[in-house]
Amino acid sequence: MSAQGPSARVVARRVLARVEAGSYATLALSAEMQRSRLGEKDRRLATEITYGVLRHRSRLDRALASYAHKGLSKLPPAALLALRVAAYQLLFLERIPDHAAVDDAVTEVRRVGGPKLGGFANGLLRKLGREGEPELSQGSDKASVMERNSLPEWLADLLLDRVGEDQFPDVAAGMQEVAPLSLRVNRRRTTVEDLIERLEQGEGARCSLSSVYPWAIDVAGLGSPEHSQSFSEGLWTVQDQAAQLIGAMAEAEQGWRVLDACAGVGGKTTHLAELPLSLHIDAVDLSKRKIGLLHDSVKRLGLEGVSPLVADATREDAKLAPDYDLVMLDAPCSGLGVLRRHPEAKWGPDKRPQIVEIVALQSRLLDAVARCLKPGGILLYSVCTFTSAEGPEQIADFLARHPEFEMAPPTSKSESDPDWSSLLSEDGTFSSWPHKSSQDAFYAARMRRR
Repeated sequence: MSAQGPSARVVARRVLARVEAGSYATLALSAEMQRSRLGEKDRRLATEITYGVLRHRSRLDRALASYAHKGLSKLPPAALLALRVAAYQLLFLERIPDHAAVDDAVTEVRRVGGPKLGGFANGLLRKLGREGEPELSQGSDKASVMERNSLPEWLADLLLDRVGEDQFPDVAAGMQEVAPLSLRVNRRRTTVEDLIERLEQGEGARCSLSSVYPWAIDVAGLGSPEHSQSFSEGLWTVQDQAAQLIGAMAEAEQGWRVLDACAGVGGKTTHLAELPLSLHIDAVDLSKRKIGLLHDSVKRLGLEGVSPLVADATREDAKLAPDYDLVMLDAPCSGLGVLRRHPEAKWGPDKRPQIVEIVALQSRLLDAVARCLKPGGILLYSVCTFTSAEGPEQIADFLARHPEFEMAPPTSKSESDPDWSSLLSEDGTFSSWPHKSSQDAFYAARMRRR
């Protein structure tokens, strides 16, 4: 370990404290990285500890509590964070010497709670290091799966509702996996082969081709994307393979007018703009900040045909045209399909009441954008979540309200297209799962206005 190793732990604790206060882990980590100016090795350690603690939090607390006879509930929050950081290193990081993890945590606990609490931490962590984690249940019942995969009960219930008891253990385990860094190759500026050569020989990365989408690459060992020269040159964009498949699912055609109704920072907008189809894309979002980031991405990637617009797609005064060939609605959602990348979402409040409100917003957006399609036009609805209410039930309700729409599943038109026959459900919708394909859990439905 480098001499700055403890600084990585300090950064991890600062980030975790900010997450406890309501921050997103990605934003808090980025801010603390800039503040600390860690070297690349320690940046990776701080990142791994941060996300490891968030991913396994209840499992870490269970292990700690098994050696704390009075429990953990009365510990100062900063002391509990220090114990979790140490426990993660003891149980999950073999390359970290036990004494380094313990000594660092004891120093922090003594700082926030005094010598007596420091002594308690020292004894507890040394015992955990010697005796290890208490044995986990290997059953397939809900309680056992929750224990192994650090799932709160409300989240376990949502998964069970969507996939059933038979698939529940595998789906839950998949949500615990570390997500790969997936890239989308900018075909306007390079080829897959040339980019892989550039990344492996010029930037020390390890690349693997996607088995489902020919313009997707999984990359390891690259470090922070913003520090990559090839990223700065606009040769690629970070985007999960499931999100890339949704862009492909649109099956846009030459010269189409496209509305991306909730464009966000532009992942799907720029995907379509990279296609050699001369599309005109109106990219709309409520957030001025996100539209600014979208504009920056369009410029970095060297794309044309994109018109960013700050507007509310549910309002009639949004001045959206009534004759688009394609409307993409990547709707606001609970975001539970990307738990591998945002595990802090597990530890907030129960999201089920919020999902009720989100479903109502999704319905309003669907009704609004349906008016913008010409006859024969395509409506592509997608969410980065797995809940039944935001996926299959939402689409069933929309089709019941709008008999002028019908399902229009994508079809593979060439050898370079995804093989949709293996990717779609029986009803023609798309659902991805980490345990099946190492993709985030997305849902999408492609519909046509009759």
